Amino acid sequence: MRPVKIAALGHCSALGLDATAAGAALASRLDAPPAPPPACRRVLDHDWPWFALPLAETGWRARAEAALRGVGRELRRALPAALWADTPLFLASSSLQAGALEEAARASGRIELPVDAAAFAQDVAGWLGLHGTPWVFSTTCTSGFAALDAAAGLIASGGIERAVVLGVELTNDISIAGFSGLGLLAEAGAPAGSGLVLGEAVAGVLLCAADDATIAADSGWRIAGCALGVDGHSPTGPAPDGARIAELLARTLQTAGLEPRDIDLLKPHRGGLAATDEPEARALAAVFGEHLPPLVALKPQLGHTLGASALAETTALLAAGTGDARRLLLNLIGFGGSIAALALTHAEAPR
Repeated sequence: MRPVKIAALGHCSALGLDATAAGAALASRLDAPPAPPPACRRVLDHDWPWFALPLAETGWRARAEAALRGVGRELRRALPAALWADTPLFLASSSLQAGALEEAARASGRIELPVDAAAFAQDVAGWLGLHGTPWVFSTTCTSGFAALDAAAGLIASGGIERAVVLGVELTNDISIAGFSGLGLLAEAGAPAGSGLVLGEAVAGVLLCAADDATIAADSGWRIAGCALGVDGHSPTGPAPDGARIAELLARTLQTAGLEPRDIDLLKPHRGGLAATDEPEARALAAVFGEHLPPLVALKPQLGHTLGASALAETTALLAAGTGDARRLLLNLIGFGGSIAALALTHAEAPR
């Protein structure tokens, strides 16, 4: 199996419109108290805290195209032009084009569902100039790690040579209304940890084999291990003891050939709900004991971006820099029982 590298990063979120800007913004805020969400979105006659993309465009499709083209440009710079068009696209999202359907329904007065639920992925490929049939992943908040795992596995086995992996979550009322109806959203001005604060993001990576001579670009990071699982305790949260999460984290470390003591930095899910944060804390205690590595939680800085979370948080963290940390573990917990974790190692890290 071939080692897989992250050749390039692309990012667009409330932190910034590209990976460099977002990384700089995140690095400047990590040691400061989280700033309040930059906006609110009015749904069901209520203003909900909201991390919006700072785009000039106003229409849903125009905003989607602007964000995706921007991230695509960041990734495309790392690849010879002749190779870009035939690079497979792996797209992760919870809502896909739901916002576009809402906008069209308001304009026409009727709801018209697309014939192909994944048609948006083909639109994305067209905007980016990528040929072929996109792969689509929608496993709630773990969608990005599912896409990343599939792409990295195919590259490692020689099935494909490279991949563009994108996480996309754009404004739509149905997501906010759904979480509101379950009583899971934080109110404006509420203290941290009192509920979800949702947000938008488009982010992605260009993956290839670590020894691919056609791609000189290299972030330095390697996909060491990824694991996906299900905790079926409840549709809205994992089992209180965190046992399934602990098992998944241990499996991720085993796949990566790492011990808990090897991890230099850990990015937890930390979504702002006791139903997920407390089981996760128990899982981390079970895996790491008294030697818990430094933690960096990112949702307070860019919002809970649902299906884009994996790519948005990974790219923001790597763009911000990790100091001396060379072995990272990232954890996510998804609505409906999905759980996922990713281990990354830096090329300079000793084995």
